Amino acid sequence: MLNQILKRPLAAVVPLCLLFGFFGAAVAAEKTLSKSFEVKITDDLYKDAQLAKKKRVPLVVLFSQDGCFYCTFVRENFLKPMLISGDYENKAVIRELKVDSFEDIRNFDGKMIPADELSTFYRAFVTPTVIVLDSNGKAHYRMIGMANEHYYSGELDAAIDETYGNIHRVAAN
Repeated sequence: MLNQILKRPLAAVVPLCLLFGFFGAAVAAEKTLSKSFEVKITDDLYKDAQLAKKKRVPLVVLFSQDGCFYCTFVRENFLKPMLISGDYENKAVIRELKVDSFEDIRNFDGKMIPADELSTFYRAFVTPTVIVLDSNGKAHYRMIGMANEHYYSGELDAAIDETYGNIHRVAAN
């Protein structure tokens, strides 16, 4: 075998490069996929609202806390697949807000306030709570807890569609 490699080094190297090249590309693609489709945890709703305003779409915020099984369930089974599908790229800005964070959050007015005060303002007393907001911070739809996982996706879609329609009707007037 070594004799063949020495006689035709290019013939032996090309398959190895291709193998490792494809493997490297696959590893890079896996890393990109896993990172780019995470639901972003927000600490700046003002900035998120500016993005939603620019795109003319609603802002979907999951109010969650660490150790909340249903928060993880909503994020992984509903919000994350929405990001992966690409169908919501021009339909909603999706974020997660940790209510048990000890960090201050920039609210829609640009002021820094504790995360728990923001959750109180939006009446997100139970986690998970998903609120569909416009870029001014007005809540158009609130989903508290998760009563039925079979209807959750349809209810969330309807809430996003309705708020999207409201945003575009207001913009048209």
